Amino acid sequence: MLDVLRGFTTIWVVIGVGVLVAHLGLFGGDAQRMLSRFAFFIGLPPLMAVTMYRADLERIFSVNVLVSIGAILVSSGLYLGSCLLRARLAGRARPGPSHLIIGTFCSAYVNANNMGAPIAAYVMKDTSWVAPVLMIQVIVLQPLGLSLLDADNARRTGARTSVLRNLSIPFRNPMTIGVLTGLALNLLDWTPPALVVGTLDLLAGTAVPSMLIAFGISLRLGSPPGRENRGETALICVLKLVVQPVTAWVLALLAGLDLTTTLAVVVMAGLPTAQNVFVFSSRYDTNVSLARDVIFITTVCSIPTITGYAALVHALA
Repeated sequence: MLDVLRGFTTIWVVIGVGVLVAHLGLFGGDAQRMLSRFAFFIGLPPLMAVTMYRADLERIFSVNVLVSIGAILVSSGLYLGSCLLRARLAGRARPGPSHLIIGTFCSAYVNANNMGAPIAAYVMKDTSWVAPVLMIQVIVLQPLGLSLLDADNARRTGARTSVLRNLSIPFRNPMTIGVLTGLALNLLDWTPPALVVGTLDLLAGTAVPSMLIAFGISLRLGSPPGRENRGETALICVLKLVVQPVTAWVLALLAGLDLTTTLAVVVMAGLPTAQNVFVFSSRYDTNVSLARDVIFITTVCSIPTITGYAALVHALA
């Protein structure tokens, strides 16, 4: 348990550095965006590549992946069901497809990029726990959701969309490329030259601090959540921070997973809503304020909730 608390303390100290440099005016919004882009395009792909290259394949292709998928389906299903039921009971038209897609993303799409990697690195001492969740999201959820958003946007605007372009989205994502490259090396059992591995390790080491400092800057410069969509925002935050991780915990117990794996799937499920969702909502101009507010609230609240889940998993094991 002390390792868990020490890990979160380390994370928040580095985030605090980002808050401090933003408060002092040393770095602003441009630096935050640059650090995020640096991590996304330069640090994270090598991190995912070396992580998957060294990962235990039995962990990636195992029951814990099914547990994570189950938790995503439960959280998403409850959001969709509640939205449709509330609209029916109130006698209103049900929300449009784009609204429901962004809301579903908010309720189940975890921040595996910016928060998952550092939490896995410092709390569980193994970033490979991020890989299964990341693969589910970038290979299944993201292309499916964006394809549906494109289709709905095309319907509303009368424009045409390309199915081939939507299907190729995950394979043009640097994170996916890193995951698939590392996985291929692992499956082929091929060891790259020491120079290549050393370079990847050096670049991978820049990912976590860059992400955390960028996040700290955004916390200092970002606006607090607004007052729109209070009911829906509260519902989604509960689904994201409570229902999804608790469902993962129950499914892990039913599946007979060991303590370490149970802790991993619960922590990964308890991560806050990904910042990607705000990008999606802005791109399609739908539910922008909802996405922003949910991301802010779940990001602030996720550390104490994840700490609590970690303590409970250890205490009840």
